[in-house]
Amino acid sequence: MAILKQIISPLAAILLTGCYENFNPEFDTTPVLCLNSLIKAGEPITVEVSHSWVFNDEKSENNHEVTDAVVTVYANGSIVGEDYIPKEGDELRIIAESPVYGTATAEVSVPYATPIGAVRFRPTVTGIWSGDEDFFHYAMLADITFSLNVEMDVCDPAGTDNYYQLGYSGDRSPSEECPDDGELDASTPYVSLLSLGKFEYDSEPIFKEHVGVFETVMGNSEDMNFMFFTDRQFPGRTYTLHLNFTDNVFRVKSQEYDESLFDCEMYLELVSVSKSYYNWAVYKWNVDEGVIGDLSDIGLAEPKWGYSNVSTGAGVVAAQSSSVVSISLRDFLKSAFDNRDK
Repeated sequence: MAILKQIISPLAAILLTGCYENFNPEFDTTPVLCLNSLIKAGEPITVEVSHSWVFNDEKSENNHEVTDAVVTVYANGSIVGEDYIPKEGDELRIIAESPVYGTATAEVSVPYATPIGAVRFRPTVTGIWSGDEDFFHYAMLADITFSLNVEMDVCDPAGTDNYYQLGYSGDRSPSEECPDDGELDASTPYVSLLSLGKFEYDSEPIFKEHVGVFETVMGNSEDMNFMFFTDRQFPGRTYTLHLNFTDNVFRVKSQEYDESLFDCEMYLELVSVSKSYYNWAVYKWNVDEGVIGDLSDIGLAEPKWGYSNVSTGAGVVAAQSSSVVSISLRDFLKSAFDNRDK
């Protein structure tokens, strides 16, 4: 991205000099129904119905809701009610009808969750701060910084194209109140807190499979923040994700020594997503991070039209299922705390 920023100004100046002219695009701006829904296996279905608008439509600027639409959901060919809970493998069709904006339809299959295989992890202490326990009268007072390297096997099922998203979160021990800045002092009431730090995208090359040669040359793959991927490189086989988390912090404070305060876990989620969800994510990346998106913003490339799997061309209906595995950090944190002065 740094290279692109350096060359874009002089390039634009050369190409745009003497090329200005009045242009009045003629395209249909009649509002149409817009459907948005992220359907999760095991959870009720929620559908947001709105209408399309143009950027200079001041009347609709703050309110695009459609209240007169009737939404009908079909699951495996049959109409279902509001209490219906989608399952893995369900074939869903959503129809919304409005007397003002017309009809919109979308179809999606709920993917089967892909099992997570073996998980191997290696935490490493990078720093420990231990307060003056005698002054504060605490048996436990410490700030442990660590890195975490994880290898997680994805057991891709054969016979189908699969699309994935990686998710992760940390679980902390119960506490009374956690300060926003995470500072430990005598007035801080919490007993323990786990904060996950930075995720190193470069540790796993498959997160860059959507990045083209042009983006790589221009530096647009340096900071992607993109955790979607496919099984194109390992169809029907097991693939090991290499994940690295740095600058993680565990903070503990207690007047009594309590081993249960080390009961912290990290959760890894392998989300199987529909093709529509993956396509929408790639479109968003191209617009926000890709070179073509940058060039189209200044008229040096074709405009990036939004992705949609809705019949009206407005909105996205997607589906997902998840597999979750937890990593216990109890033994590591206890050992790090007990040996902090050694």
